[in-house]
Amino acid sequence: MPMLGHEGAAEFVRRYWPTGGDQPKHEKLRQAFTASIIDGYWPPGARLPTEAELVSSTPCSLGTVQRALRALVDDGVIKRRRGSGSIVADLSEPIEEPWHMRFLDKSGGESRYLPVFTHVLERLVSREKGPWSTAIDQGDRAIMKIDRIFAINDEIKAYAIFYAVAERFPELVELPDTALNGKNFKIFIARRYHVPVHKVRQKVRFEVPNEKIASNSDCVPGQPAMVLNVVAHTLSGEPIYYQDFYVPATRYELDLGTAPR
Repeated sequence: MPMLGHEGAAEFVRRYWPTGGDQPKHEKLRQAFTASIIDGYWPPGARLPTEAELVSSTPCSLGTVQRALRALVDDGVIKRRRGSGSIVADLSEPIEEPWHMRFLDKSGGESRYLPVFTHVLERLVSREKGPWSTAIDQGDRAIMKIDRIFAINDEIKAYAIFYAVAERFPELVELPDTALNGKNFKIFIARRYHVPVHKVRQKVRFEVPNEKIASNSDCVPGQPAMVLNVVAHTLSGEPIYYQDFYVPATRYELDLGTAPR
């Protein structure tokens, strides 16, 4: 557990402040906190140094510190609570307002959505072409592919593959995997890039998942699984992302109705 107060802030800076690079100071502070949280230097629930302590211990102004902390909040790495300061988030928290994997539990006479947890399995940037290319207007640009596990209520494991044009959302490429665990990409993109999703096209097909998908989900090897394909668009019709969800058989109902914006 790191020390509190000015000494704790100074030790954090000594260990994690980037010595090289030409990034602005707010980005260096953001990266330092992200790295330290991933390392476990600041565990979930830990209170970070105050703004005043950070100004005193880093080469950053108050405005720079505040900008870095706001970015960390947007990344889902920390939470800011009135009277408590900045608190390290529990990155295993359920995804915020799940949209596409909304399974209903109707037991007990009242319907409720089951909690959804996500985990990034793999990320890559390439110029590979596929069914997503036309859907997201890839052209000659590189795409970002993110493979995730969706754990629904710790009972069901679905496999999801997310595609987007890499240059549009660089933070989805650059952020560490742990910062994306539990992240709702729809909300993240809307908040960070001011690109809200206004409509989606959803289609269902049945496909035998490959070995990687089957071994990391509850899909039955060698058997067809339901694949929910989602393409999100802006109000003007510009494509934002393309996703495939490999959904195993389950006793729960999957709600494909209109989701809240």
